[in-house]
Amino acid sequence: MAPIAISPQSSPTLIPAALPNLLKQPQSDWQADLKRNGYAVVKGAISQARAAELRAEAHDWLQSFGTDLDFENPETWTSQNLPVQSKINTFHTYGVAHEQFMWDARMEPGVLGAFERLWGTDELLASFDSLNITFPNRKDVPRKPAWEHIDQSPLRRGLHCVQGIINLSPAGPDDGGLVVYPGSHALNDEFFDTQTDKATWDPLDRYMFSGAQLDWFKARGIQPHKVCADTGDLILWDSRTIHYGAEPLETSNQIRTVIYTAYAPARLASEEQLKIKAEVFSKYGGTTHWPHENIVVRDTRTFLPDGTRDPRDREQPRKLPIMSDKLLKLAGVKRY
Repeated sequence: MAPIAISPQSSPTLIPAALPNLLKQPQSDWQADLKRNGYAVVKGAISQARAAELRAEAHDWLQSFGTDLDFENPETWTSQNLPVQSKINTFHTYGVAHEQFMWDARMEPGVLGAFERLWGTDELLASFDSLNITFPNRKDVPRKPAWEHIDQSPLRRGLHCVQGIINLSPAGPDDGGLVVYPGSHALNDEFFDTQTDKATWDPLDRYMFSGAQLDWFKARGIQPHKVCADTGDLILWDSRTIHYGAEPLETSNQIRTVIYTAYAPARLASEEQLKIKAEVFSKYGGTTHWPHENIVVRDTRTFLPDGTRDPRDREQPRKLPIMSDKLLKLAGVKRY
């Protein structure tokens, strides 16, 4: 695709990163990986034993809806036996974002410590993100194809957000998990400046790539890579890095169990966004991957495919979290 000429009058206002020098200092281990490749694996952020406990609690939550779901019997892995799930295998209503086990995972010292080290502060906000439990080789739903995207608007330049996955199960080459395009984050500006029409740029922090657009990256040596990680590992990636959640291959029998989570310095959030975040928290609602921006009050009700309200819906989490001072600060309810 030839570069598109844009007149100065149509050039949009770009938003620079609030912390432009974050990754410019000499780094080692996973921080160097994040800077170079746009993603990194923090090994053993949670002990395998602790991760197994959290996984058991997540599975217990999934079996709390009074269905015939049996984790040992693939014949029961059907929509009929599951609470309402998104097209990308996540659970984000029923108050699940604020279940005790979700907050326990978010507040694990190794998870928090990684983001504290990354951002250079322990005064963080957490996203109210979702739970993903993916059963392999389900017979009642089609396999989801690749859906390459980034979670950052073309209007934003530089590092604005780092996303995370807490692995409560192993993610091998054949298992369901994260696929990234290493190095694509470094070509973000060039791609949007030369290969897209600036007049169509949207402030929405999501951009989906076509096959032809992916070919532009591949011609520059950028190829997809399945991220492999162990139970208890934390996967991090720059929101400019092209990625998607891959379905397990037919050779996999691994039930994927992960919690999405992200953190950002509290000082980056406006007072308006903090007020909205507190309201979302009061309703046990969820957010996007962004902890400090893009926060809106969304409908927390759960609807079945036929449009009727799920009779199993919940107004609050099954197990309420302990409202500690630390949790309330991470939630944006209390100020640092």
